[in-house]
Amino acid sequence: MAENSADLSGSEREQRIAELKAKMQASAKKNKAQSEAPAEVKAAPKVAVVETAAAPPPPAVSTTQAKSNGAATNGATATAELAQTTTIAAAAAEPVFVEDSPEVKARKEMTRREFMTYAWGGALGLLALQGATGLFFFMMPRFKAGEFGGVFFIGPESSMPATDAPPQPNVAGKFWLVNTTDEGVKAIYMVCTHLGCLYKWEPANFRFECPCHGSKFTREGFYIEGPAPRSLDTFLVTVENGEVAVDTGKKTLGAPSAESPARAVPV
Repeated sequence: MAENSADLSGSEREQRIAELKAKMQASAKKNKAQSEAPAEVKAAPKVAVVETAAAPPPPAVSTTQAKSNGAATNGATATAELAQTTTIAAAAAEPVFVEDSPEVKARKEMTRREFMTYAWGGALGLLALQGATGLFFFMMPRFKAGEFGGVFFIGPESSMPATDAPPQPNVAGKFWLVNTTDEGVKAIYMVCTHLGCLYKWEPANFRFECPCHGSKFTREGFYIEGPAPRSLDTFLVTVENGEVAVDTGKKTLGAPSAESPARAVPV
């Protein structure tokens, strides 16, 4: 438009400027009427701005004149009002932050403390349990077969002594091997139940006798007399694949002396 106006003559240029001035004045009146209209009509200022923007841009001289006539001022006022309305609506849509009361804060803080306490307690308990388990397996003795505390394989059932034969000692396993009529094969612990002395087999009397304090027991290990509080202890005897096995890690305590069927002096 600026290049076309430069090619015009003086009179034509003045005529063109007058036409543009008339258009700007009409636009200013229209914007003023829209700004003074009721709220229902004011709701569409954006459409009016778009229609005005569709007109060809005036030359530099016309822009200055339009500002002096107040057209640009009215458009800026409408834009400012629209921006203010948008800001108020956005502010109303934002959630309102409400600060917790001191009591609520204290309850929340206590809940966090309790959670941390339980978490630390559970972790420490689990750690202690793992340590105790590891220590138990480390301290627990592991006996091999043929060692005291382990299993002794003493042969097939057919090789067991007769039911009236003297007991056979097994020094490594610390037990006397006896074959009985009622209970079968028994492995009797070699330690006296009184004070832990090693008793002996007396063939002349056909019984066990303790040299320390005189406690006496039958061939089957039952209490006869003396200060011993119970009959002799025995180990677990099983048969595995036809072979007799004595587990010296599983000891059974003898019955109280008062319940022994071989007691010399009945109660």
